[in-house]
Amino acid sequence: MRFNLKLLGIVLLIAGFIWGCVDLYKVDIQTAKSYLIVEGSLNDLPERQFISIYRTKANTVFKSSDFTSTIVAQKDSYDPVRAAKVQVVENGSITYSLSEETPGFYVMPFTFLGKPGSSYQLFIELSDGKKYRSTIETMAKVPPIERIYEKFNPKGILDRSTSIGNIATNDFYVDFTDPVDERNFYRWSSITYEIQKICATCRGGLYYKDAGSLIECQTDNRLSVNNLFDYEAESLCWDIFYGNSLDIFSDVYTNGKTQKDKLIAQIPLYQSNPCLVVIRQASLSPNAYRYLKLVQDQSINTGTLADTPPAPIKGNIVNEADKAELVLGYFMTGMVNENRYWLDRKNTSGGQPDGLFYIKNGREPNLEPPFLYRLSVPKAICVNSENRTSNSPSGWRF
Repeated sequence: MRFNLKLLGIVLLIAGFIWGCVDLYKVDIQTAKSYLIVEGSLNDLPERQFISIYRTKANTVFKSSDFTSTIVAQKDSYDPVRAAKVQVVENGSITYSLSEETPGFYVMPFTFLGKPGSSYQLFIELSDGKKYRSTIETMAKVPPIERIYEKFNPKGILDRSTSIGNIATNDFYVDFTDPVDERNFYRWSSITYEIQKICATCRGGLYYKDAGSLIECQTDNRLSVNNLFDYEAESLCWDIFYGNSLDIFSDVYTNGKTQKDKLIAQIPLYQSNPCLVVIRQASLSPNAYRYLKLVQDQSINTGTLADTPPAPIKGNIVNEADKAELVLGYFMTGMVNENRYWLDRKNTSGGQPDGLFYIKNGREPNLEPPFLYRLSVPKAICVNSENRTSNSPSGWRF
């Protein structure tokens, strides 16, 4: 089952829709309550793994429309939960303490690797003494991807995150064999690394950095307040894109059969430059699958009078002293089979070299002219974030 998922950092309330002859809800949901949002997924890969904890503000409006394809808390309507004590317990005996890396983001020890077959439970104690815990999630195994390939799709998808709307894609397909005599639940996701040549934009001013790498745009009275200057990266820099679609699948009708030519990702043609696409095939626990399926079902409208407007959905986190409290989000675990695919884009047409900046901003870069305002124009620092990195991704070809 395939449905759209628009990520809002990691604090969104996941929702989506099935492709087909259905219409999305277009509603606003307002609630006077404040909700705790807990999101996190642990896997067996040697990578940074974290739990996010946020709280919505009172009278938050949750929106759903054909423009968002989601039911999410509006921007700036939630605050990070700080100074919480967060722990994950493995198999009821081994305790991992998470550290707060940035407000609301709690990171597992870098030595942590999830183990298929092991169970995990999340425990949270807030600064006000309230305690929360998740249900126990067992990390299920996932079969390997046996074959992965892609095809150029000139019709592509509607991508509202760009300035051009509809955009061509490279569509990715996988083959895998479902294990016999066991129930399996799957999800697929993608991460794309695109080379980015422009790393800073200043409005009404000029870009500066000192010896300590302090980065800032300083207002300059010689420029209009709406003047834009863009600055090239001083080193290699990659923008990171997370797939706008998330697939879930149950083998209830296909147990033990080989699955062929399953579409699992559509990578937009942002530029003609090669890029690195990370395809992940992950396992879900039965309860995690049911949760995502419930969110999926709630987010579509079949046009009947029996349809119920969408509302926030309870996850697997509970207040130990007040089981009636509605806590949003879900703590998941899953084994991941990962494939790093070098997409050379030789089979595409219409992409432009170094076209990523234009696609994202709807204009060509406007570089500060040398010698007009100062003797030398600095290069911009590639600032690491959830959506950008200066670290060469594993599998990148130079």
